[in-house]
Order: sequence, then structure tokens, then C-alpha cells
Amino acid sequence: MSAYEEFLEYLKGWRLRKAIDFISANKEEGVDLLIKGLKEKDPIVKKGCLYIIKKLVMKGHFDVEDVRRIIPEIIELLGDRDESVVLQAVETLNTILTFIELPPDLSSEISEILMKAVEEKPEPINEYAAEGLAALGAKIVSIARRIFEWIRGIIKGKSSRKKIASLRVLKEIIARTENPEIMEEAFNLALDLLNDEDPVVRKSALSIIEVAVDRAEYLSRESLERASKELGSSNLGTMAREAKAKIDDYLEHPPKEKSRVGKELEEYTVEVIKKMFEREQHAAVLELAKSDYKVLQLVIRVFLSEDLLTKLDALWVLSNAANYIKRDDAEKIIPQLTEFLLHDNPWIRSTSAKVLAELALTYSSIMDRAIKIALDLLERGEYKYVRGGIELASALLNRVENLGFLEEVAKRIVKLEELPREVIEFLKEHEKEIEELDPELKKKISIKLANSLLS
Repeated sequence: MSAYEEFLEYLKGWRLRKAIDFISANKEEGVDLLIKGLKEKDPIVKKGCLYIIKKLVMKGHFDVEDVRRIIPEIIELLGDRDESVVLQAVETLNTILTFIELPPDLSSEISEILMKAVEEKPEPINEYAAEGLAALGAKIVSIARRIFEWIRGIIKGKSSRKKIASLRVLKEIIARTENPEIMEEAFNLALDLLNDEDPVVRKSALSIIEVAVDRAEYLSRESLERASKELGSSNLGTMAREAKAKIDDYLEHPPKEKSRVGKELEEYTVEVIKKMFEREQHAAVLELAKSDYKVLQLVIRVFLSEDLLTKLDALWVLSNAANYIKRDDAEKIIPQLTEFLLHDNPWIRSTSAKVLAELALTYSSIMDRAIKIALDLLERGEYKYVRGGIELASALLNRVENLGFLEEVAKRIVKLEELPREVIEFLKEHEKEIEELDPELKKKISIKLANSLLS
């Protein structure tokens, strides 16, 4: 049996640890085997090769020249018929961009390919492509500027999904970059978008500005003063007022030194995060989570643990760092957030709805899922499900104007035998938007509400 046949046997049997050891034993031959495997027709083989590349890149096994040989084959897979292969290919590119400093020519080529993927690929592929593109834009000024021009072009178009995906790139750049020049230009682009005619763009721009305000040390006084003025004159509500207050406080009391996370990453573990919660150091954990994504991942692990009290500590951090959560980790926490929508504690319900709605605002595919969750809960009719569904519906509609979604919510409300207090409050809160619904549906809502109030 040849080396390649042995390697294929490991892949087809999904014995990936054996396959990784096999590739690691001889790097030069291993790269050849991976390239050959990426050309196979079998999606299991292709995905296995991509998985191995990701793992070995993370371990520092490959250098720039190795990945220069591999990248063309990964790029070729972005056109694969199997969407799961395409998704793995994008994730592998992202890993390479995160762990390896690529030369300018290769970085530029990949940025163009990822921009095209963000525009043309379906969710969630385009959302992962946005993360990879942001990794490049956060580091290289010339690529960042090209991305900013590309974003301006997309914003002028009509596709909401493209707009949301491109704005995710902008948010990721602001969250990642340590280059003041890139931060300044990205921040001012977000400020420009506060006045866009599309409400989705305005809301996304505001959430991007919130992320930037947490990293105000990278911004000039001039840009912060402009932001304070823009936010003060906007009609974006509480979120805008809170962001303005943070900026004004920073301008009045600028820190003597630029704040940075002082400890090394290796000092933080799940146990350390739990102990910080026990000591009521939630604000410190939040600052760490915003400054270092690996700390935020530790918070997510705590949130997914079995202990309710520590889950709630972590939920508080996540509710204040939702803008930083990446696509993969967002997917992990959705089931727990959905479960918490049914909890008897009002804070747990409302905070879970807030986090889920923030993730939905960031990712189109999660928006679709969040809408389905809200409607499915309302459809069930029982009080605790209706209460959770209306909490989520309210959180979503407070962030995005969507009459189609409101209409579907209204259709489910008129089917209820009785209207719980939470539903009555929801109808009062959205009275103006309900006026724009179909007259017959609006009439049914009015009758239902009147009967509930009389009873």
C-alpha cells in the first residue's frame, strides 16, 4: 500500500488523529499528500484534508511557503458543489489568516476572493468569509482601505443580507485592529452610516460604534468629538445615548495611559474566570473578554457549564459583549439562550432575548433562526412559551423594523385564548407599527385586546 493510499484509508475511516500523525511525520511529503487529497471527488476526503490543515496550522506545523502551496487548492474548493466543503474551505482560510503572517501579494489575493465570497455565497458561508476578510483588514492598511470602499459600494445597493455581512467585516476590523490609522478610518465610516436611509444599516452602524467606544484609546479626540455630536443628534434611542455618555466620559476624563490587558493569556482558565465571578469581578471579566477573544471563549464555556449561578454570571458578560461573539461561538450558545427564554426569572428571559437579538442583528442566518424561534414559541400557545416568544419578538423588533415579522407575530397572538400581560404590553409598545398592518388583522387584534382588558 502506498503512502497516499494509507492516508486515504485514515481519512475515509475518519481516523483523523492517525492522519495528522501521518502528515506530521514528514512535512514535505505531507503537504503533497494534502494537496492531492484536496483534489479528490469524495467530500469526506476533502473535508478531512481541510480539517488536518487547520489543526496543523494552529500547531505551527506549516510555514508561509507550505501554505503558499496549499492555498490555491483551498481557493479552488470555494466553488465546490458541496456547501459543507465550501464552509470548511473558508474556515481553513480563516485559520491560516489568523495564525500565519502572509506576504502582501498573497494577502491581497485572498482579500479579493473573500470579498467576492461575502457578496455571492449564502449564509453562513459568507459570514465566515467576513471573519477572514476582517482578519486581513485589521492588519494591513491598504487592504483595509480597499475593504472600506467595497463596503460603501455594498451599502449603496439593495441587498440587506450583503449589507449585514459587509458590516460584520467592519465590526470585526474595529474589534481586532491595533493600528490607530485603520481604527480611525473604520470608525469614521461607521459614523457616516448612522445617517443611512436603511434602518438595518443604522442599527448595525450603532453596534459597531459601541465596539469602537470600548477601544477609544485607539481613536483621536477629533473623531470622538464628532461621534458625540452625531450620537447626540440621532434618533437611535437608548443605545445611542449610552454610547455618547461613554464617549463624553472618556473625553472629560481621558486615562493617563492607554489601557491594555495586563496579564498573559496563559494565566486565564475557566477556573480563574469562575473565581473572578465569585469575587464579584464581573466588570473586569467583561473588559478582558472585549480585549482578548480567547477570554470571551472561556466565558462562553462557563455559560455552557452545568452550574446555574455561573451560567448567569457568564450571561451578564455575554449580554455586554454580544457584539464581539463570532459565528461559530454564536451557534454554540443559541440552544441555551432559547432554553432561558422559558425561565421564570424575568432578567434571565430578557437578557437571553437581548443576546439572541444582538446576534441576529449581526448574522442574517441567525436572524432567520431567531424569528423562527419566536414564532414557534408563540405557536405553542402555552403561557411560558408565549411569554418567551413575545420577549424575543420584542427584542428583535426593537432592533430591526420588520412589518412582515410583526404581522406573523400578530397572526399568532389572535389565536391565543387569552392574552397574557406580556403580550398586552407588547401590543401597546408596537401600537404605531400595528396600525400599518392588514386592516382585517388589525381589527382582530383590537377586538382581542379589548376583550382581554375587559376580562
